[in-house]
Amino acid sequence: MCDTIGTIINEHKAIFAKNSDRSPNEAQVIEFIEHRFHEGKKLECTYISIDQVKETNAMVLSRPTWLWGAEMGVNEHGVCIGNEAVFTKGRYGQESLIGMDLLRLGLERGNTAFESMQVIISLLEKYGQGGNCGYDKDFRYDNSFLIMDRKEIYVLETAGKKWAYKKYEHATISNRLTLKDDCDYYSDEKTDFRKRYSDLLFSTFSCASSRQQMTCRRRMNDIYDAFANLRQHSIDDPMCHGSVSSVCMHAGDLFADQTTSSMVVELDPDRIRIYVTGSSRPCLSLFKVHDFKKGGIIHSEQEKGESLYWYRIEGWQRKLLGKKIPQEFYKERDALERKLISSDGLNQLEIEKDFLDRWSRYPFKDGKCSIGFKKIWDKKNSVFSEEYKKTDRETAPNMRL
Repeated sequence: MCDTIGTIINEHKAIFAKNSDRSPNEAQVIEFIEHRFHEGKKLECTYISIDQVKETNAMVLSRPTWLWGAEMGVNEHGVCIGNEAVFTKGRYGQESLIGMDLLRLGLERGNTAFESMQVIISLLEKYGQGGNCGYDKDFRYDNSFLIMDRKEIYVLETAGKKWAYKKYEHATISNRLTLKDDCDYYSDEKTDFRKRYSDLLFSTFSCASSRQQMTCRRRMNDIYDAFANLRQHSIDDPMCHGSVSSVCMHAGDLFADQTTSSMVVELDPDRIRIYVTGSSRPCLSLFKVHDFKKGGIIHSEQEKGESLYWYRIEGWQRKLLGKKIPQEFYKERDALERKLISSDGLNQLEIEKDFLDRWSRYPFKDGKCSIGFKKIWDKKNSVFSEEYKKTDRETAPNMRL
């Protein structure tokens, strides 16, 4: 479950924003991929090999650690892409390209939003889409994409190898098909794409409609509007209740995943600025600023310790399960975030650590949690603790959840 937003503010500015909602125990990393030239003829994606190209773009990705593909990202030309699971009629495809593979390939190979969309379409038609996308469960789906640059936004929706797209100046997408019979282009005949291909049952249970309404109501005039959009809750005391209907999704009921990473990209005429949490629950996380050409904030080497940052922040957040979060926390979070963004040369991760250390000593009040909520989190935490110990052998053994 996810939500993606894009808006062209004016000829000088555009903003992209996305929450990645995944399994609560699935680590995600922020990763800088340099511009590359390739001699090999094949590229290993998550499940299959495909033909490689000679040259690929530099990118910043937010990527689940066990997958080749990415949940969201931006390339050196200012193309941003976010994908959504959508639920369609009939059987999903066998192991081929998953939506996150297609997203990464679009960023690697496209220099504009339109080019990246055409890359995704051509690969979809050639290889199809399919494969398990669940970290700790079998979870299969088709995909929709919000693809944008400084001038254009496209919403591309798919059902198997079928697709349709439409151009927008402001768009939001969630876990349902939305395109009807007024699209710019279709893979075959003109049709009401949503009506023809939607699985209404799963689309309804995903609460995508309510989340999409929430993101639509908040116009993004600047990055702080984007942060606020991604932090929206549909319930009080979100650390005490799961809610699939919240844009800032919290696990704890039968259907809710959790926002495990968030990204906002600000596109100016001559600059790309990226703001990432690199951690779960944007309501409890700080967005850190990153200029594209400076490399990654949270480095991701292909080794066991790549997700250490994510696990440490997640361990801190889980100690707040069942607690009421006071307004003072959110006020200080916002003030500190503005300081980080407006000042150069600050050690953002060290400042964030000090902030979280101070609040770890705060006497949070207990909230009211259901027995079901506690059981779900007891099960999740037992698995998480073991994974954390493997990643962080110094501090994780002393953690108590």
